[in-house]
Amino acid sequence: MDVTRSMLAAFAWLVAMSPAAHALDLFTTASETTNGSQFSCVIVNVGTRPNEVSATVQSYWDGSDISAGTTCQKTLAAGAGCHTSGSSSGTQVGYCHFTTTSSKVRAGLLVYNSNYDVTSTLPATK
Repeated sequence: MDVTRSMLAAFAWLVAMSPAAHALDLFTTASETTNGSQFSCVIVNVGTRPNEVSATVQSYWDGSDISAGTTCQKTLAAGAGCHTSGSSSGTQVGYCHFTTTSSKVRAGLLVYNSNYDVTSTLPATK
């Protein structure tokens, strides 16, 4: 009986210490794009160790993933970043959802116009 308890305790400790058990979700507020402009969800690892991250553009209306083209689901080295973008056709209302294994990131939503000028930025928060 004591061996079983010890094994269960060790397993519980391993699960609690795994990166997935400590995932952190960050979100931006919603924004809108018009035809020719697009969303970009950008995340940067500002820590000193690699960090597992993902970024998606989510629909304001139903929470579905409306990311188009680029993907950001990877291990970021210290100082590295990645992004995912939405479509540039039509009007969209959306926000960014980031998942990370460390709080040592900076993330936000950028809206670009058809000339690729940044027209607005929104920081991500818990």
